[in-house]
Amino acid sequence: MVHGFHVGDTSHPQAREIYRELDQLAAKIKEMGYIPDTDFVLHGVEEEQKEQFLFQHSEKIAVAYGIISTTRWKPIRIFKNLHVCGDCHTAMKYISMAIGREIVVRDSNRFHHMKNGVCSCKDYW
Repeated sequence: MVHGFHVGDTSHPQAREIYRELDQLAAKIKEMGYIPDTDFVLHGVEEEQKEQFLFQHSEKIAVAYGIISTTRWKPIRIFKNLHVCGDCHTAMKYISMAIGREIVVRDSNRFHHMKNGVCSCKDYW
């Protein structure tokens, strides 16, 4: 299954379910110790809004879609045409722990295989 997502994308027919899953993921990984790195958001925006913007990055939308649309034992594969931001990298590691699944993110530089909270790049991204 291949789908394309953009930052803040709400055009997908399952957008409500995707964003509901994303909200649940955000709460779950925050409980696990994830702290959003708002340095990856534009300046001049309130801190709370920065967190919202971080969770609208395309790779986070894609992973939420992968969770709701694929079987639990399959890895979630995401291809990104840009470099993954540091916050998304950290969040994906937490998400892999939270859902007990492998997440593979291919960005413009390398493959990131995240499993049980660890990335194959050893955080050299």
